[in-house]
Amino acid sequence: MNPEIHIDAPAGFSLPSRFLRMRGWCFGPGSPYAAMRLSLGGREFFGRCGIYRPDVRLAFPAAPDDFTGFELWAIIPAGKHPAELQFKDAAGQWRTALETEISVPAKWQPLWAPDSRARDLVEFQLGARPSHGPHPVILERFPSLRTGPESRPAFSIVTPSFNQCRYLGEALDSVLGQQDVRFSYVVQDGGSTDGSTDVLQQRAAKLAAWESTRDAGQADAIAKGFARTDGEPDDLMAWLNSDDVYLPGTLAYVSGYFSRHPEVDVVYGQRILIDENSQEVGRWFLPPHDDEMLKLNDYVPQESLFWRRRIWDRVGGIDPAFRFAMDWDLLLRFQKAGARIVRVPYFLACFRIHAAQKTSAQMESLGHREIDALRTQAQGRALTHAEVEEHPRLLRYLRQSAWREFLWRRFHLRGS
Repeated sequence: MNPEIHIDAPAGFSLPSRFLRMRGWCFGPGSPYAAMRLSLGGREFFGRCGIYRPDVRLAFPAAPDDFTGFELWAIIPAGKHPAELQFKDAAGQWRTALETEISVPAKWQPLWAPDSRARDLVEFQLGARPSHGPHPVILERFPSLRTGPESRPAFSIVTPSFNQCRYLGEALDSVLGQQDVRFSYVVQDGGSTDGSTDVLQQRAAKLAAWESTRDAGQADAIAKGFARTDGEPDDLMAWLNSDDVYLPGTLAYVSGYFSRHPEVDVVYGQRILIDENSQEVGRWFLPPHDDEMLKLNDYVPQESLFWRRRIWDRVGGIDPAFRFAMDWDLLLRFQKAGARIVRVPYFLACFRIHAAQKTSAQMESLGHREIDALRTQAQGRALTHAEVEEHPRLLRYLRQSAWREFLWRRFHLRGS
């Protein structure tokens, strides 16, 4: 039986630029597909499958479940290319769902530039989607520390979790395995029923505290977790979601940075994207922090964000009313309270891309509403989508990101 497939976009495969945005749905016999890729003349581009599409199951009762959607974003070389869209079934076999030809016009542009079109730059440069095939994570090489942990600030770290048993152990171990640092670690589980409590009980002796009880959402769990911590004003705080991980050495480096810079209140780093199997599939290369940029859009990787307890207490902590944009709201309130915020040029943590991140259009819609409300508050007026997409500060920021990525990949230059 051949897979059932429908391409929602693009309308055709004669592309106006090198950027391919493909989305649609596909299913075959048996279990849902586990992975997808576009094979293009010896090159492979990987996308996401398992996206929530209840409309497909309503129309096609043979669909295995409601998670048959897919998306794939790729930068295609100029020319005409025979292409195969393939999906991996539960047995590990790749099935070809579509054969076509992709045509891309030849245009001159600098090697480092992603594209001259604002939309392409905004959507591709710092996207939460795979940008290359999976490979083992390349670990960060942090500078040597000059002081011991006793002379550096300690951490209070919270992990909110709900039914993330598959990833929870790896997240916990990425904190518990940190060396040469003092920390107190609290896990606030929302009453999981998937075996998460077994994972927690196995590590209970190394945790400062944990509980599994119903809460009002992620922000509420974070607030409850931090309420169980204490520390000095200059000590550090962070939360790590249950599907993300710290890199080895992150906490020691961060505590060392804060120790050397007592005037700094908030620090964040760059992001590595990983897939469901903890393989690296992309990176975010971030320019130095820009206060005005933060008011326009949030490109601060939450999993790499650390702050001093003094600024947390000054703003009153997290707002539990938020469901999605609680980290941007917290950063904007930090900034309004006069926090000194710094981006450091190191990859501090990994953000996991997986299908369960967005389980309904309603959730995605609510997230956009929170983002729009925060942007309106920060800007003093509502901005249209076109105003944001073509804003000179945003485009300059993303071009700086593209230049840094080019230098890192071509010459292994870190920058500052």
